[in-house]
Amino acid sequence: MDDALRLRHRMIPYLHTMNWRASRTGLPLVEPMYWGSPDIDAAYHVPNEYMFGTELLAAPITEPMDKSSRRGKADVWLPQGDWFDFFTGRRYSASSPNGRRMTVWRPLDGIPVFAKAGGIVPMQPLSEGDSINSVDNPQHLEIIVFPGADGDFTLMEDSGHYSRQITPATTAITYRWRKDGATSALTVSPAQGDVHALPARRTWDFLFRGITDSDISVQADGASVDSDRRYDAETLTLQVTVADVSTRSEIRVTIGDTTMAADPRMEDVFDILRHAEMRYLTKEQAYAAIAENGIDALATMDSLEHVSGPDMEDCSDSHMPSAVRQALTEVLLRS
Repeated sequence: MDDALRLRHRMIPYLHTMNWRASRTGLPLVEPMYWGSPDIDAAYHVPNEYMFGTELLAAPITEPMDKSSRRGKADVWLPQGDWFDFFTGRRYSASSPNGRRMTVWRPLDGIPVFAKAGGIVPMQPLSEGDSINSVDNPQHLEIIVFPGADGDFTLMEDSGHYSRQITPATTAITYRWRKDGATSALTVSPAQGDVHALPARRTWDFLFRGITDSDISVQADGASVDSDRRYDAETLTLQVTVADVSTRSEIRVTIGDTTMAADPRMEDVFDILRHAEMRYLTKEQAYAAIAENGIDALATMDSLEHVSGPDMEDCSDSHMPSAVRQALTEVLLRS
């Protein structure tokens, strides 16, 4: 619960922008899937799934956790295109015009949330010290960007003081994706509107999720500026930090040799089997089969069944629980 509340607090820049959108267009933060795809039958068969603003798709787990896999599941329909697990950067492909239905499995601390290709999600780090309960617009922002398509997002902020006519401060963020090793770029335009509602200067963390580690360059108003770059292999995230830049400056982050990250299937297969409550012999056999045959190993999972006679338990007994098989299937077939 604590982590969920902290996540909501971090998402305030995104949520506030979506509330501005709701006030201007009448479109709510949460939309059923059939609103965006009224002609596709599958969109009507995922009642627990919804679009969460313009950039995200959520499918909460509402059933008890399976004991053998130690994971919960949700039925998901993904509209056509590439989608990325918001937290891990794993890519899910839906190539059909009718989208793709599948079952996704997550551990107790996981939530099935997906970002569309080209998605841009502004967030804020958790405050510390004297500013922990501050309601001022943040001096430090995180911009999470997902590859695979161009993206545009306009961040909206205001002073928080009510009046009949409120003019927000707007910051346009654009992402231009170029595949196959070409150069991609993210541009943060100078703030417009009621800029007095914003801090004079900001630190920006740009998190490019789902791509390989690449060389970067950063410019503010056309001049090169210092930046800190790091790569998180666990979430497939290239992070670029640019400190203390005027909110009225244009920032441009250029990524050379842009390539989507390879799918870490074997790492995720190992994680599923490691936490599953099942026989170790079956774990070893399943991992070896997948390491050798990849996706084709799914056809052999049913063969990992052996039960000894009624009088004694054989050390070669083996059983592959259905839920574990399904969780492995998700990983092997997601992209």
